[in-house]
Amino acid sequence: MSNNLPKHINHVPDNRKAIAPYNFVELPDKVVRAEDLPDGDRYHPERYTGKIECTLTTSSPLYIRCGYTPNDYADFGEKSFNELDEAQKLVRADFFKNPANSKPVIPGSSLRGMLRTLVEIISFSKIDKVSGQEHFFFRAVATTPRSDSLAAEYRNYVNPDLVKAGFLKKDGDRWRIHSAKSVNGVTFSWVKQRDISREVSLIKFDESGYIPQYIPVSFTGNPHQARGRDRRFFLNEVNSVDAYPTTRGTLVSSGNMKQGDNDSSRRNHCVIFQESSNSQVFTIASVAIQHYCRALTEFQKAQPFSATMGILENDRPVFYSKPVSGNIVGFFGQSPNFRIPYSPQGNGHAATARDFIPPDLKDPEEKECREPIVDIAEAIFGFVRSNKRENSDQSRAGRVFVSDANCISDGEVWYEQQAITPQILASPKPNTFQHYLVQPEETEAEKSKLKHYASEGNVIRGHKLYWHKGSSPDIKHPDPKEAQEKQATQITKIKPIKSGVSFEFTIHFENLSNIELGALLWILDIAKDDDYRLSLGMGKPLGMGAVKIGSDLYLSNREQRYHKLFQGDAWAVGETLKANSGFVSEFEEYMAKQLEPADSFREIRRIQMLLSMLKWKDFPPVRDTRYMEIERKDRPLDNEPNEYKARRVLPTPLDVRQSDRNHNPQTPPNIDTIKPKPKSSDTPKYREGDTLEAQITNINGTNVTYELPDRTKRTKNKFKQAGSLQVGQNVRVRVVTLKEDGSIKKVEFAGSLSNIA
Repeated sequence: MSNNLPKHINHVPDNRKAIAPYNFVELPDKVVRAEDLPDGDRYHPERYTGKIECTLTTSSPLYIRCGYTPNDYADFGEKSFNELDEAQKLVRADFFKNPANSKPVIPGSSLRGMLRTLVEIISFSKIDKVSGQEHFFFRAVATTPRSDSLAAEYRNYVNPDLVKAGFLKKDGDRWRIHSAKSVNGVTFSWVKQRDISREVSLIKFDESGYIPQYIPVSFTGNPHQARGRDRRFFLNEVNSVDAYPTTRGTLVSSGNMKQGDNDSSRRNHCVIFQESSNSQVFTIASVAIQHYCRALTEFQKAQPFSATMGILENDRPVFYSKPVSGNIVGFFGQSPNFRIPYSPQGNGHAATARDFIPPDLKDPEEKECREPIVDIAEAIFGFVRSNKRENSDQSRAGRVFVSDANCISDGEVWYEQQAITPQILASPKPNTFQHYLVQPEETEAEKSKLKHYASEGNVIRGHKLYWHKGSSPDIKHPDPKEAQEKQATQITKIKPIKSGVSFEFTIHFENLSNIELGALLWILDIAKDDDYRLSLGMGKPLGMGAVKIGSDLYLSNREQRYHKLFQGDAWAVGETLKANSGFVSEFEEYMAKQLEPADSFREIRRIQMLLSMLKWKDFPPVRDTRYMEIERKDRPLDNEPNEYKARRVLPTPLDVRQSDRNHNPQTPPNIDTIKPKPKSSDTPKYREGDTLEAQITNINGTNVTYELPDRTKRTKNKFKQAGSLQVGQNVRVRVVTLKEDGSIKKVEFAGSLSNIA
């Protein structure tokens, strides 16, 4: 079974490249079947049983949140972090511990999950464990089809000819919309904020405490159509509800769209006319209600809306897209420019990430006739099918068992003695389709050609992994008090362990074939290689959780195990230390035979992507693996503070690596091929006093080395604050002096960045 899947563009043009702390290992072209599964009632002599003794050492700070005790959970387990008192926050911040000795413990479930994910990738297993709960919606207001691929899709459902206004009515289990009165052919009109009388108790866009409002009003005159492409209607004057009793309506104010401390760019509100005596009645599709409620934003959960139902409230004004035929509404919202679902079939059903996994790479749905495939990851770790099928197992127990990892390091293990406030990390934003969806070569990464969730035949990028950021990543929030004031609901505290802390754990296995054991050992061989690290725990976008794992394989001879009880002064366990290499080679040969690659297994593009993401000694610069921001003032992409606006495309890991190599050659050039130094006219010009973003690459006592934007390095000697900085941290530096050719000679520290996550 083979898929002809679209492949992501190989080389995104530099002016269209996005940056992110994550990237993707592409989808497999096919799922590799596992060998026949053994019966679980005995040990099979042709299969392998034994254990792998592992020593895990942290290479960067690591954090796994401690679980609550039953008493703690009963007291405050249901509260969010910002609702806890200080003592409770410290309990929540603690690392997972052994209650007997208070030493940190890494749960076996965390280790098992990490190993399974990596085995799924290298064994070309299904990418089936993807949630279908989060539904995708979008809005494309200030865009045109010529400049943005989303604009045309949006205008199919949200345009002046289709968007109408009415009032919500609850009718049993159904939600109906009763249309508003038509005035001059429209059911609502816009009004400029300046044309609203002071008699109307309106909190204006830029005023303190602004929230969306529904205010009974009246107006004078008929709405008139404004000039311009959007063909919107406007009212001349809106007053208190009793000022003009014959022409009443409801003033609807929506989100003010403010960014930070800037003034709102919005200046217009809407007036929905009163309900018509002979109004049309429409029914909102049940699936539209379901998807809407599951995809509520924080804005739609806040006052005056409901945390569970959003705008859905009896008699509340609403905007909707009038159906071309029939009376079933699929698109509605709180403002005329409401969000609509990504609907590849055009039927109003909101897409989820699971919809963009090719059918052959996931278990069949209940209505499909094909039989499920058992892949290698399922064969090793077990599975439970959601749909029962005849002649196929609905579940299988795993044959790998991972113990907790217990700390064996003596002395100080904590990153800091007190809990810290880390940089704020929000939840993933898969609606950023230019990152999460494959953008084929033909799109040329141009904004107007990009594939989105309403496009046909598109697929997700694959397995999401995070770039490493060195042994001392910048994980603390630079100003916890400022963050707490502005984003209290996103603030948390953690107590991570530092780099260099060691743990021991054991992987027991039963009845694994040589191929299955080889897959597990392939990952552990990578984990012990100095060039690579695995990732574990929270804070991976910040560079936390990099771990190295040393391992020893012991195979058990079951006949010898039960032949005698003692072996000298110890138990007779029948275990023998073995080398990994033979099993790993057999796994690679098996995979190569199944996939028929032209090159060796490790040269397969998918495996190369994985190795690029796991690389430790040669990770990309931190400034190229940060999150983009909506409001970045310090060296933003395209000189545009909103770095998402241009919809830059996230390149593949191989593209990121190649781009980095082009800027940072890893091997010295041959002396015969060294080019002459560029003339001063070819050198980027700076001015003394310029403030630049730089990355700290080395700290030696009080000497700090910075890598500058032009990839050159400068060292500040005898810097007294060196102890407060970390290698890998992004900071500001000020240009002190220049060389004769205009390049930078000397810099000085100018402060830490306030928002670099």
